Amino acid sequence: MLLFGTIIYRLNLLSLLILPVLLVGSLVGTVSAQVPDEEVIFEPEESVESGESLDGNLETPETPVDELSPLPTGTSDGLRPLQRANNVLSFQRGVKLAEEAETALEAQNYALARENLQEARQIFNQLSNFYQQLSQTFSGIDNRISDSQRQSALETAQLRDRTTYQLALVHSAENQPELAVPLLIQIIRSQNPTSELGLRAYNQLVDLGFADLRYPLPEDADPENPPLVQPSEPRPLQANNSILSLAGGENLMAEASAAIDQENYGLAQTKLQEARQVFNQLSTFYQQLSDSFSGIESLIAERQRKKALDAAQLRDRTTYQLALVHRSNDNPELAVPLLLQIVRSQNPTTDLGKRAYQQLFELGFVETPYPRPRSSN
Repeated sequence: MLLFGTIIYRLNLLSLLILPVLLVGSLVGTVSAQVPDEEVIFEPEESVESGESLDGNLETPETPVDELSPLPTGTSDGLRPLQRANNVLSFQRGVKLAEEAETALEAQNYALARENLQEARQIFNQLSNFYQQLSQTFSGIDNRISDSQRQSALETAQLRDRTTYQLALVHSAENQPELAVPLLIQIIRSQNPTSELGLRAYNQLVDLGFADLRYPLPEDADPENPPLVQPSEPRPLQANNSILSLAGGENLMAEASAAIDQENYGLAQTKLQEARQVFNQLSTFYQQLSDSFSGIESLIAERQRKKALDAAQLRDRTTYQLALVHRSNDNPELAVPLLLQIVRSQNPTTDLGKRAYQQLFELGFVETPYPRPRSSN
């Protein structure tokens, strides 16, 4: 921090004047932005060298940089702005919000706990990203700063994951397991399933019904007959009314089929879009979970990979039905991108891939049929 203060102290007057603007701009940026903002270049209308005035007549004596007075911090408590607990990008504020959320949880005030945890999670996530970006910037330039910022990034990431876990528990307590699942998977991907927090997150997925194998598995577990969890009561995501489940997506497909039989294509389109989203989310989550266990527990990794493939197959079938609905509504421009997605996902040699390509041929998007008809010779 002393190095940072020295740099600020030695900036020329123009840099001191524009510094607050740059700092405010950096706080407004979002976490997901990985590309640095475009550099703003201030170009004076005339180049003025040290000791020369704009009109060239009056000389201004050069002021040594060391004699420039630092800008007032405006603090009376001795704390720098980002060390105050009321600052939106303050580590102290994130900790305070997490503590208040824990108190709210004990009182079963889930609404307040959820609000505080969401804000704390956002603060820790931003801080972790910013620290990591600063660490990468100083890598190879000043390893002390780079290592220090990397350590800060790891510490705030740990707090982010702990906050994320508490938020997932709140969603579960509010009977919204579909909101808890993506949070728990994020923790597993960040922490690794072998860590304490990663293990707790995975077991929460088992309790919710998203996974059906406990970890760690028994040493004598049979790959051909894995020890699946057999709860006495249906788990939340296995209920018939669950949104984030294969059964939930299939129910939406059945409703869409009934709407098509009644030629209610508007309702059918809505139901198919919802089912497609469910299957796509499931396929993505299962694949992420499979990747997390790859090289750690092959039985869980393979089982989750198979679930990802099954969900992707249902997604593509739903996408095909949705494309047919668009064609029935005389909207071929909406059907084409869906059919292309199926061909890419399925491969043109599969039954569904061939049917999707045939639809593209009938719509006039492609000129060559596939498979090509055999020659009469």
